[in-house]
Amino acid sequence: MEKKQESLQCPSYIAKPGADLFGILGKDGKVEYLEEPIRIDKTFVEAAKVHEEKTGRSAEERFRFSGKCIEGGCSQWSHENSHCSLVGRVIEAMNKKVEAENSLMPCSIRHSCRWYAQQGALACANCNEIVRVVEQDRLNSLAA
Repeated sequence: MEKKQESLQCPSYIAKPGADLFGILGKDGKVEYLEEPIRIDKTFVEAAKVHEEKTGRSAEERFRFSGKCIEGGCSQWSHENSHCSLVGRVIEAMNKKVEAENSLMPCSIRHSCRWYAQQGALACANCNEIVRVVEQDRLNSLAA
């Protein structure tokens, strides 16, 4: 299902100026996707750090960000397979199936998402409960 490689977005990006905020973690622990991503700036990042100091919750624990996939410059990149290895581990950890592509929640970055380009609808079906800290905790539990 690999799509054209140029300009693919990592859906597990960090909060830094220039990143796109595309989802907000709801009270139910699931990501609610925005209709359009919002490009964040230095002011957003600084406000998020102040919030983290007060609450202990980072921006990555409350929001989903995307940014340019840096491929081999990322520790999640499999040089052997030339793809992101994180999405496969997320699918394995979450173990959700998809009935049909049209049953997926709307997502403003799907058209350029690295995970969708590699795994299609299966990536999307397993995506809306992933935030960076939860993602790391679950992957660590798999390794144990």
